[in-house]
Amino acid sequence: MPVNLTPYNELCFAVYTTNRYFHKLYHLVLHPFGLTYLQYMVLLIVYRQQTTTISQVCSELDMANNTLTPVVQKLVQKKWLLKQRAPEDVRRFNLSFNPDQNAQFNLLQTKIAKIQQLFIHQVAAPPITEMINQQHQLNQQLKELAQQLEKQPL
Repeated sequence: MPVNLTPYNELCFAVYTTNRYFHKLYHLVLHPFGLTYLQYMVLLIVYRQQTTTISQVCSELDMANNTLTPVVQKLVQKKWLLKQRAPEDVRRFNLSFNPDQNAQFNLLQTKIAKIQQLFIHQVAAPPITEMINQQHQLNQQLKELAQQLEKQPL
């Protein structure tokens, strides 16, 4: 008897579509600054932590080092980030936000805050909190399943 995968497929499609719309909204703001969504995520992490490493950024975004290294290199080239050898270990590099970009970053944050406000005003506050909690639960369940399948493939 075939299993009805329609709800699962619909969930995958809905999450994929939501992701695309978030990227589209952010692209409208990020493109004039010459940034991609992933570059923006990296900037946010580095900005919040003041000084960090690529490994720490990878951990926070749950991404591989070889995926983020070119992204970080591009942000260094664009002078958004500073990359310096770690004093405690010359094999490692520390990343920090370039203070020369504070005005640009503040302008960018202001524009993104406007998008967030528009979205929040279109959706009542309690449902958005519920959506965030459900998304975190879904992410955790998918992460656990992926880890399980990495250990025991189908």
